[in-house]
Amino acid sequence: MASSLSDRISALRARWGGLAWMYALVAIPVVTDLLETGSMPGTARGWITEAIVGAIIAALVTKVRHDHGRLESQAQTDGLTGLKNRHVFRTFVDVECARSQRSGVPLSLVYLDLDRFKQINDRFGHAAGDQVLRQFADAIRQTVRTQLDGAFRLGGDEFALVLPSSTSAQATAVVERLRAFCPVHDPSWSVGVVDFSAGIVELEPGETPAGVIARSDQAMYRQKAQAVAKA
Repeated sequence: MASSLSDRISALRARWGGLAWMYALVAIPVVTDLLETGSMPGTARGWITEAIVGAIIAALVTKVRHDHGRLESQAQTDGLTGLKNRHVFRTFVDVECARSQRSGVPLSLVYLDLDRFKQINDRFGHAAGDQVLRQFADAIRQTVRTQLDGAFRLGGDEFALVLPSSTSAQATAVVERLRAFCPVHDPSWSVGVVDFSAGIVELEPGETPAGVIARSDQAMYRQKAQAVAKA
């Protein structure tokens, strides 16, 4: 109970503390007049005018902050699929590799690449290809742990999963769930038109982020080569 009450108080402080600067902005015109003229508004109309001007300033600043946050989010997100982009991927890998090496907790990386994706674009058009990419991204979101794992579109038909606290065996289970989920999520996958190759690796002691990324990429291409040979 005490913990719950403490959490509620902290949430209220965070909420009202975040709004305090807006209330301060409303007072800016009054403070400016005081500094320039040495006096406060002398009439009710003057006070109302100052309050309106302050509210306008607060609204404009709020809009700028909102627009900045939206643009920042767009810069980190792939516009087609809604997954995080390559730039965020590299930062995420750096952070998680450092955490894994420091704590000894396992970390796995998975490179994913859709098979025969060019054939889909050539046969059905790029709109169909874009739809497949969106559906694959949706399937990924349904498969990974939202609050812990990282899911990224690296570009084209290449994707990546960063799985903290996961061994390669656990990462393999995630990939198999994704592979099984895709035909259910998108029935067109059940006819074998679309599949994917996966390169699954676990971070080794002392390995760099660049090293684990390169191994995962190479493992993915080895699986893709095997799939092509079997076709």
